[in-house]
Amino acid sequence: MFDILWSFEALVFLGCLPWYLAAWGVWMSLKNVQSLPSISLDREKKYPRLSVIIAARNEAGTIENALKSVLAQNYPNLEIILVNDRSNDGTDEILQKLAEKDPRVLIHHVEELPPGWLGKVNAMQQGFGKSTGVWLLFTDADVHFQEESLERIIDVAERSSVDYLCVVPEVQARQRLLKALYTVSLSGFFLATRIWEVKNQNSFVGVGACGLVRRSLLSQSPGLPWLKMEVVDDLALAQLAWQAGGKLDVYWGRECLRVEWYPSMGDLIRGLEKNLFAGAQYQYWRALLGIIGILFVAVAPWLSIFSGNWLLGLTAVGAFSGYWLAWISGDKAQGVGWLERLISQLLLFVIAWALARSTFITWRQGGIQWRETFYSIADLRRGQRLKF
Repeated sequence: MFDILWSFEALVFLGCLPWYLAAWGVWMSLKNVQSLPSISLDREKKYPRLSVIIAARNEAGTIENALKSVLAQNYPNLEIILVNDRSNDGTDEILQKLAEKDPRVLIHHVEELPPGWLGKVNAMQQGFGKSTGVWLLFTDADVHFQEESLERIIDVAERSSVDYLCVVPEVQARQRLLKALYTVSLSGFFLATRIWEVKNQNSFVGVGACGLVRRSLLSQSPGLPWLKMEVVDDLALAQLAWQAGGKLDVYWGRECLRVEWYPSMGDLIRGLEKNLFAGAQYQYWRALLGIIGILFVAVAPWLSIFSGNWLLGLTAVGAFSGYWLAWISGDKAQGVGWLERLISQLLLFVIAWALARSTFITWRQGGIQWRETFYSIADLRRGQRLKF
């Protein structure tokens, strides 16, 4: 009986340790990644040509307001390339109406998806082919740019002589639970990418809201065709730049970019359907280990607190407290308040459920059905490029 009890206590003690690791990862990330600096604008300065490339498929509900924020930018040497990827919800009419008012805008319509390509990556490639900029900024159809954002982004990239720049947006949520879920997900993102090592060129990180890449680097790399079946295209683009020998950097962009993560918890779980199983590299055993591990880390501290062993309870309270305290400066970087930090520890169950759902649906279908196109598991495995 003593051996069994000791084994249980040792197990739940180990389950508390990932929270200390998460706290360390959050602290390192918030400490070492800076906020995008403000600049004093010089209208006499010669700015390099910038191409903002936005791929849109059935984005009628979000693209008008987001695009207006891009059109409001006063960057002096700008072209905006909108790729309408086979939309059938009125997106093309919205794009056309806005483009008629601004000569900087070019619309390209994708009528048919080439075999062996994901729709989003193909649209990015089509936009690249139409662009003329020295810099290419790949962004999404729901991202809102604040005033003078593009000047700030290019200024940092030019002064730092980087080839790829990631700006992490402020993520907004209509519900506190969604913001809390984003908080705990971001903790895992920090650890998976080791975001604090990007400035040292020992890691890479990318987000869909703002991936700025130098044209010359993308041209000398295998390019977007190498990523044609990569589901997690934003991170994979950063990996492509990193493997091509480019210099990378990352900044917080709270006062520069903002995006709504998902309107509701249901939308989030459905939205992550294509990504989470991809994170397990389309391997069922990896997904199963991931689900078990997430659930164990979620439950172990509570078992420790209620075990009756004061040392175990203290370990669990210390783990939660350390994680909570590590996020204090997160309010400045990401608008993460005290309540989001507090309840985020309860939401690992949602992530485990979303991963289980993603894995099951992919297995049942034999692939993923995304934006009305089916991609088989075999094709996705062959085309996956993202490696941590």
